[in-house]
Amino acid sequence: MPDSGRNDLTYFTGKLNIFLSLGEAFHLSSGTSFTFYSDRLYVLYHAAADDKQIRCKDNVFSVAFKDSVLWLPGCYFLLFHSGNTILRFDVQLDEHGTFTETGARQCQQLSDEDILSGVLTDRPHWIRYFSKTPGLMQWKRWLITRLQHRAFNAIRAQECYSVLDYCNNLLISSPTSDYLSRNIVLLRHLAEIKCEVRSSDCEMIYHPDSGNPCYEIDELFRNDEKEEILGISLPSTKPRIFTLKNIGALLEPGKERGLERILHHCPGCYDSGIFCGTQEDIRHLLEREPSLHDKFPEYNRLAVEPYTLDEVIRLFFFEVGLARLNFSPEATDAACRMLIDRYQQGSLRQWRLAEIRHYLQGQVIPAYTRRAISSIQQGATPSEVLDIQVEDLF
Repeated sequence: MPDSGRNDLTYFTGKLNIFLSLGEAFHLSSGTSFTFYSDRLYVLYHAAADDKQIRCKDNVFSVAFKDSVLWLPGCYFLLFHSGNTILRFDVQLDEHGTFTETGARQCQQLSDEDILSGVLTDRPHWIRYFSKTPGLMQWKRWLITRLQHRAFNAIRAQECYSVLDYCNNLLISSPTSDYLSRNIVLLRHLAEIKCEVRSSDCEMIYHPDSGNPCYEIDELFRNDEKEEILGISLPSTKPRIFTLKNIGALLEPGKERGLERILHHCPGCYDSGIFCGTQEDIRHLLEREPSLHDKFPEYNRLAVEPYTLDEVIRLFFFEVGLARLNFSPEATDAACRMLIDRYQQGSLRQWRLAEIRHYLQGQVIPAYTRRAISSIQQGATPSEVLDIQVEDLF
């Protein structure tokens, strides 16, 4: 911890050790896990019984989380998961570094906590990747809603009721118009959509100067599979999802026919569509084709959002770790304060990973290198210049 003479530090660093005494007896089993979240549903820590990080004796659990993380004052919550029991402990961290815990409460079935905990237990790789990706709060809400929908369908099926259909039509707004790969990850792995996915780029799919300008569009949507119905061979109705990036390319003058042909095929009764473009592209598309408002409900229009202050700070120090940089405690505190001040002034609200890397590689590292070399030339030992200092940040 830096000795800055202040009692309102902007950050705390360290590992987390938890001792939890529960009135009800819970046995340590392969299904026991602890997960620590920020209030924006980022996974900070996860420990499961098979990691040998959890100990239990006389109803007291001790959990030693292995990694050190950056703590910012604010709200957090801990989930205890054992079999069908999920307990939530809400925690407040103040500016003095004191945790205040408000006691346990049972998570209700199909609640956000219940869904998150279940998915994390089953698929730690994907949920950790998704939870730690900044700018995707809308996506998190959509994913939780989809998983709740799926869990409710499982209950209906158990009671011999029909399942409820999903709407897989998505409009994706992002800073760049080709933000496609994460959509496929979401659909195939997290939302567990089982149907066939076909992808294409709208900049490459329509050729207005060709004799058959819509050839590639028709090939994309062609259905070669047949099924027998009452002795008649008909095209298969197996559901498919068509993912089209750079949708703005078909909104340009002279390419109206290409967009009309795509909308003729998709989305349809069986096939779904994911259209990706910039926020301006999506707005223009809906203005031009008002009927799409019905096919793409509001909750299925997702946007990659500007990073929050919490996301900027965490991503900054994540990149610091990847670059194997050592910040002195004073430099860490100064960096947090600088990011907070710039964010409040509005200069960081659109920061992306590229800007964070540019700041580190284009400003911090060169300044640190010049100072370190100069200090060694003046007689300092190498060990005295290994840490980045406050003056390297500005």
